[in-house]
Amino acid sequence: MKRESGPALGGATCGQGLAASRWLLAGDDPAELERLALMLARFGVDAQPFDGEPAQVRHRPVLRDARARATVRAWLEDIPWRTAPLLFLGAGTSGARTRLIESGAADAMSARVSIEELAARMKAADRLHAAMRGQVRLAGFAFDTGLRQVRWQDVHLALMPREFDLLLALARQAGEAIHRDDLLRAVWRTSFDPGTNSVEVHICKLRRGLSPLRGSVSIETVRHRGYRLVSEPASRG
Repeated sequence: MKRESGPALGGATCGQGLAASRWLLAGDDPAELERLALMLARFGVDAQPFDGEPAQVRHRPVLRDARARATVRAWLEDIPWRTAPLLFLGAGTSGARTRLIESGAADAMSARVSIEELAARMKAADRLHAAMRGQVRLAGFAFDTGLRQVRWQDVHLALMPREFDLLLALARQAGEAIHRDDLLRAVWRTSFDPGTNSVEVHICKLRRGLSPLRGSVSIETVRHRGYRLVSEPASRG
């Protein structure tokens, strides 16, 4: 397994090997980091060893060995400039873990944590980071609520803001019928029915917006109940 280093890791010119990897494993024992990366892969976490400086990977999620105190201090001092999660592994006492978290770490764990729990915590940190940036995964879709963009696997959908909000509301309860009154509250931010067919019109527009998916996703009209989003499980993305 390739061990990454070098000044370009945090920027647009990062190496091809790093671009394919989500997490970086920082520590002083290369062999141990290699073994950890292989074990994490069994639980769906893509990771690889890293031996550079904190400033080089401010935009990459990092799991750092907490046992080297001098090095840990450098990582903590770099937290104000980080835009991605920083987790610590190997903090032996609850006090040490508390101090790391209060210093800005996304999480801190004992070396005794199981590999399954470690992978789950890394995934949770990733989800929280994505949510804070307005990125949400629901019903096979990847939503960017800040940019109002949505993707289904590799297909980017061109939706107007109202249709985007409708899809997001339906995706939050995928498979369940949502009454038009609930859609009015969630999307139009109104607690009463204005007596128009606005919901029906925008549902029709959304259905057209989903046409590039060729039936992978559909919106069903449920008589007397509302609308329901039905989608196939996403295999990628």
